[in-house]
Amino acid sequence: MGKIDLSINKVGLEHNIQKAKENNVIIPTIAQMQNPDLIPEKIKAKLSHTGLWDVDPVNLFRISWHNEAKESGGLFQKVPNYVEIPSKLSGVPCRIIAMSGKWFPTGCHKVGASFGCLAPRLVTGQFDATYHHAVWPSTGNYCRGGAFNSKLLACESVAILPQDMSKERFDWLKSIAGQIIATPGCESNVKEIFDKTWELKQDPTMMIFNQFAEMGNPLWHYNVTGYALADLFEAVKKPGQNFAGACFTSGSAGTMSAGDLLKERYPHLKLAVGEALQCPTILDNGFGGHRIEGIGDKHIPWIHNVKNTDMAIAIDDE
Repeated sequence: MGKIDLSINKVGLEHNIQKAKENNVIIPTIAQMQNPDLIPEKIKAKLSHTGLWDVDPVNLFRISWHNEAKESGGLFQKVPNYVEIPSKLSGVPCRIIAMSGKWFPTGCHKVGASFGCLAPRLVTGQFDATYHHAVWPSTGNYCRGGAFNSKLLACESVAILPQDMSKERFDWLKSIAGQIIATPGCESNVKEIFDKTWELKQDPTMMIFNQFAEMGNPLWHYNVTGYALADLFEAVKKPGQNFAGACFTSGSAGTMSAGDLLKERYPHLKLAVGEALQCPTILDNGFGGHRIEGIGDKHIPWIHNVKNTDMAIAIDDE
């Protein structure tokens, strides 16, 4: 697993500390995201009367797979939320279990990946909340999570996403992001997004958080998603059952690093990556448009540890 730059900018850090005090911001640790038992009781007391999607800094502590399945006032549980697909539906004898990201703030785990990118820059002062704008280029959920985290952390944000994404995404972003930029195309038109980021990069106040290259993305999934999946398996396994495989669909490939952790814990496990059949870049160097929001962006991300991936799966968008 790669490393991130933790060099300190003292001026930026001083500004961020002052901004955090003014806005009552407390940043959770990775250990607290892995194990919510470590979260202070005064934080839990506030969460007990806070909505899951409320724009309140205390919701940073809900960046966890262990949230209770409640829209408001929820705390935490030992076993992450999950769905098991019965054999009668799957047609195969093995147990298939999917961990649910619905009970994150914003309804998606991308709020975690974006936290993993922004938080290190904040606590080192490399990102100065009084000077910089956090730019979140994405086909949807990553910029939603980034804009939400920016709002909670009292940072200005810019969301960039394709114009053909759902109306609901744009409507929600209007209430959260400081600025929204719609680029030409659909889910697979990532190049157009990054053409815009190159333009914005000329402005020194704009800091680009590129999920396809930011090591904070896979580091968060390795340390939080990977641990949660291991916790889930240990909780639901029956005598004689093995963790045979893990599959993640790839947008930025951040979740694939959870598979890296799982392969360390369970060396026999096979790791698969899924992509759209209509855009089979990994499988067959293919390109094309498709309707599966969140994956299949006509390239293999820099952060994808491809040497540790055992197979590719093409999924029809119909």
